[in-house]
Amino acid sequence: MEIAGSLSPPNWELFPLKDTSRRLNRLRRKVYRQTPAATGSRGESAALALWRAFTKKGFCAWCYKFGLPSSITHTVTIVEAGGVLQVHDAFFNLTYPLGFYEMLDELRDGRPDVPKTETRDRKIYLLDPAFEPEAAVHWLETNAERELAPVDGLRRFELLWNIEAFIATCPGIEAAYRDLEERGYPRDLRFLMLHPIKMFDGEQAHRDPNTMPLLAGRDLTSPIAALRSEVKRVSGELASEHERRAQMDGIILGLEGERDVAQSSSADASAKAQRLRDQIVQLRAALDDETRRFVAERQALSQAATEAEAQTIASRVEIMALKAELAQLRADWDTERKASECSSMALQTAAGLWVEQTSAALQSSRSDREAAVSEREQAIADRDRVRADLAARLHAWENSPWRRFRALFIRATGKSAQPTPTIINRQ
Repeated sequence: MEIAGSLSPPNWELFPLKDTSRRLNRLRRKVYRQTPAATGSRGESAALALWRAFTKKGFCAWCYKFGLPSSITHTVTIVEAGGVLQVHDAFFNLTYPLGFYEMLDELRDGRPDVPKTETRDRKIYLLDPAFEPEAAVHWLETNAERELAPVDGLRRFELLWNIEAFIATCPGIEAAYRDLEERGYPRDLRFLMLHPIKMFDGEQAHRDPNTMPLLAGRDLTSPIAALRSEVKRVSGELASEHERRAQMDGIILGLEGERDVAQSSSADASAKAQRLRDQIVQLRAALDDETRRFVAERQALSQAATEAEAQTIASRVEIMALKAELAQLRADWDTERKASECSSMALQTAAGLWVEQTSAALQSSRSDREAAVSEREQAIADRDRVRADLAARLHAWENSPWRRFRALFIRATGKSAQPTPTIINRQ
């Protein structure tokens, strides 16, 4: 396959393809051993070092950075050997049997190529205690072949550094897997190659996939991944719809329960309203009875007040008659006294008899007057007693609980309260 922009080494025909592959593998293994891994490293320095080693030997090479910037990225070295683009990974010390384009086609079809992993070499891992996760530290202490003396505060471990070790120590591996699954890919980091980020050709870094060397014009979209992503999206929407429907069913059941409770409450309220109506009828009957009794008592009190007023008038007339009689007696007594002065002799003769008669008459008049005054006082006392009795009854009615209940009931039903009767005392 002809590669645009590639440069074949001037002495290419002197080396068979097998020997060329061996030379490339030896260079990769050398860079793997000499380039340490470190906390947070993603292999870009190792890929660049391998690119330098290839170009010094006269090979045409590129650095290909790929992955998902939001979670994980990686960089490999692509080298042209015998018209084939070989992919070498100096960070994990592996290479792929297929060429670069064949690898991409296999990945698009969902069949990732199995890399050839070198297990003879070891890499130094530099651990920064301030940033390395605790789980990664524990894994390195458990699985590293040995720990070397620390340098500048960094712990050093010698181990077989491969993809499995990277997965065990990478804190963002689960996020990368989730991103792959959301795009329809399996939990395999090799599918990250279908997501180019940068291609370095030795002069500049190309970041536009449409103008990248080796990738310009190639479709890296995986139909299988797109189909899986669509199926997952539809499944998610279906699950959301099922969840929403379940929530709606729960809401409907809750509303039906509230409806049943409301119906039960309505029935209880109707029964309570009926009881209240019955109580109101009873209270109205009791109020009517109390009103009739009050009217009867008021009529009786009015009649008693009328009779007392009549007795008071009669007592006044009788007192006036007694006063007139007393005045007449006084006039008669004056007449007799004058007659006695004109006829002193006769008076002296009949003085004894006249004095006795006059005394008896005067005593009788005084007795009659005292009796009239006593009757008048008795009539006034009876009138005052009747008034006091009437006032006490009126005061008792005004402070009666029935009257207060009647006023409260009339206000509650919107009726006007009847005015309290008032008796006008006549003097």
